[in-house]
Amino acid sequence: MGKTNKPRAGSMAYYPRVRAKSIIPKFRSLMMPKEQGVKVINFYGYKVGMLHVMGINKHKGSPFANQKVSIPATVVEVPEIKVYGVRFYGKTNAAKKALKDFVFTSKVSKHLEKRLTGVNRAKEKGDLLKSTLDFFEANKAKIKEISLICHTQPEKTGIGKKAPEVIELYLSGKPEEQLTFFKTKLGNSIDIEEFALENTFVDVKGVTVGKGFQGVIKRFGVKRLFHKSEKGVRGVGSIGPWNPSTVMNTVPRPGQMGFHNRVQTGYKLLKFLPSDKINPKEGWEGYGNVKNKVVLVSGSIPGHIKRLVAFRFAERPIKNIKTDLSEITNIVY
Repeated sequence: MGKTNKPRAGSMAYYPRVRAKSIIPKFRSLMMPKEQGVKVINFYGYKVGMLHVMGINKHKGSPFANQKVSIPATVVEVPEIKVYGVRFYGKTNAAKKALKDFVFTSKVSKHLEKRLTGVNRAKEKGDLLKSTLDFFEANKAKIKEISLICHTQPEKTGIGKKAPEVIELYLSGKPEEQLTFFKTKLGNSIDIEEFALENTFVDVKGVTVGKGFQGVIKRFGVKRLFHKSEKGVRGVGSIGPWNPSTVMNTVPRPGQMGFHNRVQTGYKLLKFLPSDKINPKEGWEGYGNVKNKVVLVSGSIPGHIKRLVAFRFAERPIKNIKTDLSEITNIVY
């Protein structure tokens, strides 16, 4: 009988496997759209659950071309995001640097006071918008980028949460155009369709489901549960030689599993739907009923239900799509 063999589980691309510093996912790099002008280039939503989407496959190289196929899809609730401030960025030799923030406390939601300590609406005196414009004119040579300081509106959903997340929405275009866009959006809300339309390819970032401190059997899939050494069963036989006395980073070791930041690329925004067309009769398990617009995203995205996920325009070119739906004919729960 031949020997069974199993490759090492756990990609080294994800090291170090540490807990995420924040439950709010944030992208380190963003892709600018091809269109000219000002546009929001990232967005956020709450993960609801998964279902199956049926439609006609238009991928010519697929053996199921022009046939009705079913693919998994994730439902993400995307309530509008409210703008209440602006941040100016300069650029150094190393990276971009935040120069100054202007927060309009009269424009924030009453629930934001639970998240930000020291928010006092009475402190906003004078014409703060004029001060913002004066700062831009005085530092125009230093300013390279402007972003919107925003907060989510979870009170509009049914997840039982009111305290919003404070996030940044980044913009394409020149700083002058970005400042004009900010003035039109201050105190107003931004919709998902101002970020992207249907059939747009995006990348998704989320914080995965946490599983706590785990051993090598569960964390790396170490098999063959027998006494590989004198000490125990649920472990590796040896972590390294005595001479030289070292433990390589490729050796499976116990530690944190789950609650990691993960970016997955090449998802497609299949369809935007109103809340009344997506709720099952019994509601979504663990989530309840959806109350806002939702987006159907192809495939499974990282994160627990009710958890915030982030979108950006796809950075890698989409070359091979084995299943590409031309139209959605049916949704199966």
